[in-house]
Amino acid sequence: MEEKEIIERIKDKLDEIEEKENVTILFAVESGSRAWGFASPDSDYDVRFVYKRNDINDYLKLEGIRDVIEYEFLGDTSAEEHYQLFLHFALA
Repeated sequence: MEEKEIIERIKDKLDEIEEKENVTILFAVESGSRAWGFASPDSDYDVRFVYKRNDINDYLKLEGIRDVIEYEFLGDTSAEEHYQLFLHFALA
């Protein structure tokens, strides 16, 4: 699969995460070996993103709500279709 197609699939997955988690992704960036220029032919795609929750009540709850969204997206068993989508920061 070509890199252009992989990027489109990652964007589609980020859209899916926004809908499923009821969040707005404010910023997404590639990280890991590809971002640092050390990718090998079988390197996966690591994506980190910053989001805000769309429902203000999520920020007002007394019980804790997990502030990390993690997905591992495996297109098939080939390395070219192995994506990792991780979040490190959440914004209110």
